[in-house]
Amino acid sequence: MTSKNSHANHINRRQVCAQGLGLWGWFTVNSVAAQSVTRAVRSTPPELVAFSQAVSPWQFSGMGALRFFGFKAYDAILWMAGPAANPFLAKSLFALEIEYNVAVKAEEIINVSLVEMARLRRLTDAQVKSWTTEMQKAFPSVVSGDRLTGVYVPKVGTRFFLNGRLISEINDPAFGDAFFAIWLDEGTKRPDLRRSLLGSTAAVQPAAASN
Repeated sequence: MTSKNSHANHINRRQVCAQGLGLWGWFTVNSVAAQSVTRAVRSTPPELVAFSQAVSPWQFSGMGALRFFGFKAYDAILWMAGPAANPFLAKSLFALEIEYNVAVKAEEIINVSLVEMARLRRLTDAQVKSWTTEMQKAFPSVVSGDRLTGVYVPKVGTRFFLNGRLISEINDPAFGDAFFAIWLDEGTKRPDLRRSLLGSTAAVQPAAASN
């Protein structure tokens, strides 16, 4: 069986670094300690209304900000529609909302995402090829102020919205598991951000920059 490392080599790591977005190890994370304040002022993204459930309405879970050399790259916000403390592990309905503070090219988003997906999951050659094509269709270049929302729909797939407008549907549950693992898997490079998103921020301190 082909190893994770060999699958990861399908992704052009050199290009990722050259583009300047192989930055996961260099980002610091500002967690949101005052979750109660954020819950009070944060409104549910309008694009999630179509996925609302009468029994389990959308709830704010947590958020954190990724910073690069002091500059905020984006805010990440996790929404869930169910009782599970960790909707990623429970494979229940959830959404990850990204609010960008910088401009990022589509190919940079795709390359960095695929590198991390290959690191966290044992991807087949067919998955790498198929998902690369799907992500090229799904992800646009973004500028500061843009809001990209990914919705994990159990047993169905992932829906992507840009500024509230549906832009892509990837009907492969395995893709959603691999993609959202970047932020929510225990093996993420940013466990402090993961804790912030899942609402466990009380003991979290901003991470020191590392290589």
